[in-house]
Amino acid sequence: MTTFGMGVIVLVNILVPASGRQCLPDQLLYGCTSWIPKYESICCQTPQNYAEHSGFLMEPDVRFFDRLLEMQSAFLAGGGGSSIAKAAGAEALSGVHVQKSASGGVEFVFYDSQCSVPLFVAPRGRTFDEFRKESENHGWPSFRDAEIVASNIKIISGGEVVSSCPQPTHLGHRFSDGMGYRYCIDLLCMAGQQDSALSGKNVSSMLQSTGGSPQSAAFARAGVGLLATLGAVLCATLFPALGF
Repeated sequence: MTTFGMGVIVLVNILVPASGRQCLPDQLLYGCTSWIPKYESICCQTPQNYAEHSGFLMEPDVRFFDRLLEMQSAFLAGGGGSSIAKAAGAEALSGVHVQKSASGGVEFVFYDSQCSVPLFVAPRGRTFDEFRKESENHGWPSFRDAEIVASNIKIISGGEVVSSCPQPTHLGHRFSDGMGYRYCIDLLCMAGQQDSALSGKNVSSMLQSTGGSPQSAAFARAGVGLLATLGAVLCATLFPALGF
């Protein structure tokens, strides 16, 4: 993904050569493990202008949405964690990856591949088929405002979406359309498991607070700049008038 003039962001299918291991664990979910050497640098470097190739989520060894349906079937059948883990492409799972939604359906929890914080809970406010159709039409997993864990996501320059990890993970880019914001995310960067250091209570609180707007680093910088300007004006005008 790269940015050109007039604020237009164009998705570019450029393969990024591996330059040695950087930040991801040895194992990821959804068939992503074998792709780590090829795409790890996308997740581990910010700012980032590159992306997985369009349609990566539909690669034969990835089958992202087919895996989600298999996880859902295992969950509804009461097959236990091992069955869900197998469907997700893992020997075991840490934390909640599939759960009942408030409406009685099923929703999935997606975690940062580097620091394991929850990032998205989907589908929310739409059906699974709608979630799948939009994602496959665009070529990358696509989320809406109602599905983001806003406390764990930041928007930086150019609409780049990063996580709140100590070393932020590049996740993708945010676009605006007639339905609001769409978060176009690299699957490899959201294929992690829950951080074992997070308590179940903390994660549950995060998952209940999806929606809203993630922190905008650019906006925060602008706010700091405005305060600095106002401070300078006060120092130059008000303080002399008061005899300081």
